[in-house]
Amino acid sequence: MSTNDMYVEIYKARLEGRPFVVATLVAASGSTPRRAGARMLVYPDGSISGTIGGGNFEKMVIEDALKLLEGAETTLLKSYRFEKSGPDATGMYCGGQGQVYFEKSGVPEKLVIFGGGHICRDLVRVAAGLNFKIIVVDERQDILAQYSAPVETRLTDADYQTNYPAIDEKSYVVIVTHGHRCDREVLAKVIGTNCAYIGMIGSRSKITKTYKELEAAGIERAALKRVHSPVGLDIGAEGPYEIAVAIAAELVAVRRKRAR
Repeated sequence: MSTNDMYVEIYKARLEGRPFVVATLVAASGSTPRRAGARMLVYPDGSISGTIGGGNFEKMVIEDALKLLEGAETTLLKSYRFEKSGPDATGMYCGGQGQVYFEKSGVPEKLVIFGGGHICRDLVRVAAGLNFKIIVVDERQDILAQYSAPVETRLTDADYQTNYPAIDEKSYVVIVTHGHRCDREVLAKVIGTNCAYIGMIGSRSKITKTYKELEAAGIERAALKRVHSPVGLDIGAEGPYEIAVAIAAELVAVRRKRAR
């Protein structure tokens, strides 16, 4: 597999949200199956793309990559000896030594933006470098058509009731639809999830009205306290782009556990 093919494979895996480990032969001395620089991807089911040498050596590398995927660490540097027996021996007779660097890429955090208008467009631009899988949900096909891969789009109905992406503990939800009613409907659906963050745009009066309506519908005030609203850090933002910057800053603060 060429270097370009490897990068394409990595891009596809990240776009699909598939965890994997990149195993790179960073040093090789003596007789070894491959030269330094050889690399492969290892997936949770043990399948691979590329190769760093085959045989029992590759089998051991796959096993070590799977252990890394299961653990809390994200990187590993390990030496292997191409000898019949002894510490870190591969059982092969080449007689050389190799050092492999493992780097884990886990399931990415998701940024789910409800409402694909001006603020969303700018937030997608600002958040592009924050390693989120970005999903935009809107009821207008023409609005969604403005977004392209790697951004995923979801067409919902006029009441924002259908076609939601899965929302879990790695999801960050931003609610910036074009109207109070739609914001309320989205918040009602996501407030009971265990997502990492919920932010909703709106004036203080709109937020107060929304919360009262949701409480009347049976949602507890304690649950609503987790919502970041008005959304974004208070930096005196004006206009869609500055608001997007404020939202992105708050996402980072929550991710780094520095939010209010």
